[in-house]
Amino acid sequence: MKKQLSLSTVVTKTSRASQPIFFRQNWVEIDKSDFRFNFKKIKEYIAKDTKIMPVIKANAYGHGGVEIAKEAQKIGVSQMAVSSLEEGIQLRQAGIKSSILILNNIFPSENFQVALVHSLTPTVCSMSQLLALECLARRLNKKINFHLQIDTGMGRIGTTPEAAYSILQKVSQTSEISMIGMYTHFAVADVDPIFTQLQLDIFTKIIKFARVNLGLKFIAHAANSSALFRNTRTHLDMVRLGITLYGLMPFKHSERFLKLKPVLSWKTRITFLKRVPSGFCVSYGRTFVTNKASIIATIPVGYADGYNRLLSNKADVLVRGKRCPIAGRITMDMTMIDVTDVKGVALGDEVVLIGSQGKEQIKADELAKVQDTINYEVTSAISTHIPRVVV
Repeated sequence: MKKQLSLSTVVTKTSRASQPIFFRQNWVEIDKSDFRFNFKKIKEYIAKDTKIMPVIKANAYGHGGVEIAKEAQKIGVSQMAVSSLEEGIQLRQAGIKSSILILNNIFPSENFQVALVHSLTPTVCSMSQLLALECLARRLNKKINFHLQIDTGMGRIGTTPEAAYSILQKVSQTSEISMIGMYTHFAVADVDPIFTQLQLDIFTKIIKFARVNLGLKFIAHAANSSALFRNTRTHLDMVRLGITLYGLMPFKHSERFLKLKPVLSWKTRITFLKRVPSGFCVSYGRTFVTNKASIIATIPVGYADGYNRLLSNKADVLVRGKRCPIAGRITMDMTMIDVTDVKGVALGDEVVLIGSQGKEQIKADELAKVQDTINYEVTSAISTHIPRVVV
């Protein structure tokens, strides 16, 4: 009996030329060697005994959460962080054994049990959450580990510094639960060193109280990607990094500290091609009109894939190593490009939306500038339905 080919087999199969085969020619490539390169460079930059916690939330900032977590585990990462229980469960189901911290506030408190079932480490942000966790530990007769988050100025989640002292007193008196980590998050580490130092001073005072006055032992972490470069005093026991591990820099000129490599490339192929006369209109609203006989190509990428509509008539893509402009408005699942000046252009030619081709490169930062946003949003916005391929 002939074996039936499943959809997953088709999607992950590769050709002799090592090119991924998809029904829809639209995919993201994740370069594991560049990820390892960035990790190594950052490890060399920080103190020898300072740990690195990769932040793999939001599908690893669009890079593919499972794929990145597997690479991180392979290089010996013992702790990683995600935003939600769902993300943590997904990594566990994919075989990730490393410790996983849930950065978000778990609500309602009954969901602490979900974290426990999947061996996920919860964040505690208040006395009421601490008491709920203690109650669960007693009911299950099981010791539960957690991290305490202190809000030193971000104003998002976490206990206030004033309330932290009574929480820590309670932690020191409770044997059923164990605070294995304590952390804060910087609001303006990229642009405001004074406020960042103020946040750090508040946090280190609380750390000292917990360790010296109460004898608690835990990992203290605060530094995000911006603080990694702006203030080495923020490194503490562990740095909590997202965007820099993926080779995207957190602020302008931060490459002067470390030269890292972008891990992500976004690619597609020309699926339709036609010659058109001068005065030909392209896409909705007729915002693009040819001023000479032209060649217009269609690619199977649109704003539903995360290729932002604000890039219409403003961004470039790469075809055969040459920059080609977006022609007209980006539609939901297709975009047109002007390939008139590309010699020998043909159906099936690879098109690079983010990444390098020949001597040219399009960075996420370039697309972010057009959209008046940050590189984080550009990659995070790439839809999860786009296949991630590790190369």
